[in-house]
Amino acid sequence: MSATLSATYRTLLVSSSESTRGVLSRLLDASDIGIDDMVEPDQVIASVARRAPDLIVLDVEADATALARVSGVLKANPTTLLVPLVGLAKSSKQRLLAFEAGVDDFLTHQVRREEFLVRVRSLLKASATRRQLAAEQLAEEVKRRELIRAAFRRYISPKLADQILASPELLDTMFAGTHKRTQVAVMFADMRGFTALSERLNPEQVVELLNEFFKLLTEITFEYEGTVFSMAGDSLLVGFGVPVAQEDGAERSIVAAKQMLEKFSELAHRWKDRYGVETGLGIGINVGEVIAGNIGSPAYMNYTIIGDTVNVASRLGQRARAGEMLFSDAVKNLLDKRGVDVGAMPLPSLVLRGRSTPIGIFCVPTATAEPRVDFRPN
Repeated sequence: MSATLSATYRTLLVSSSESTRGVLSRLLDASDIGIDDMVEPDQVIASVARRAPDLIVLDVEADATALARVSGVLKANPTTLLVPLVGLAKSSKQRLLAFEAGVDDFLTHQVRREEFLVRVRSLLKASATRRQLAAEQLAEEVKRRELIRAAFRRYISPKLADQILASPELLDTMFAGTHKRTQVAVMFADMRGFTALSERLNPEQVVELLNEFFKLLTEITFEYEGTVFSMAGDSLLVGFGVPVAQEDGAERSIVAAKQMLEKFSELAHRWKDRYGVETGLGIGINVGEVIAGNIGSPAYMNYTIIGDTVNVASRLGQRARAGEMLFSDAVKNLLDKRGVDVGAMPLPSLVLRGRSTPIGIFCVPTATAEPRVDFRPN
């Protein structure tokens, strides 16, 4: 009993024979290896779940089918996969049967105690090395995945990143060069007065302001689970409903745009106090079908959205005045269909450059109260 209590290594004996237990106790007597538990073959999993062993000794006096079943269970279980499995029998007749079942070593009841301990300790040492290596490899894999996750979250919202990384189908959509036709709410946010600003300030100051600008708009985009597709000069291209579909993408885009206008107004006031520059933000929104996928060459690809829906949103963004959000009748129709009222004000129809027919446009005046949108980001 004292050997078991002070043992460094715990042994699980799989046997129904007390005589086998007696033999094993003799072989382990006064060593740093003790018998922690003895169970019937059908109790192995329950025992391992209670407490993981360092060594498993299997009584191989059973028939071949039973041996293979027990060994298979132990080798398939992640907890015991790397735990040494030693076969123990009354005679060497069971030797081949034991190795065919999958044991790591085989010994008989007549083995000298010194030899038994040397061979078992060798297995324990090898097992410890394999487990350490496996733990290091797992830690590296976890680190690598976290680095990928962290990098991915710099481009899309953390929640969308987790959804995509957990979905092979979504990963294929984004990385395998496939193209997908999908319904998207497209937003263009353009800074007004950027040219004058860049002429008055030195390049370092311009970069600092652009970083503040894009940081603000990106954080709001991610709050409403949008995807940033492009930061070009002083404008931002955002999509809602891609790569993960969002039935309420139109509402998200409107609420996000409203918040962008309000927060940028505060930022613009700070810039004016700091540098004496006048800036503003104009936003255009459209909804419709786009093609989403990777565009480019084998050496460099860019996941983006293209189509007339994007072009119209871009024109509306260019048309919007500082502090104004313009959106198309397609957005208004979708909001009406969903029973959402954002306090939209109709404006005269507009013929956009490159289009022969006018489109209806609307705005949400920034001077009014909060839009009546029953929406909160998840």
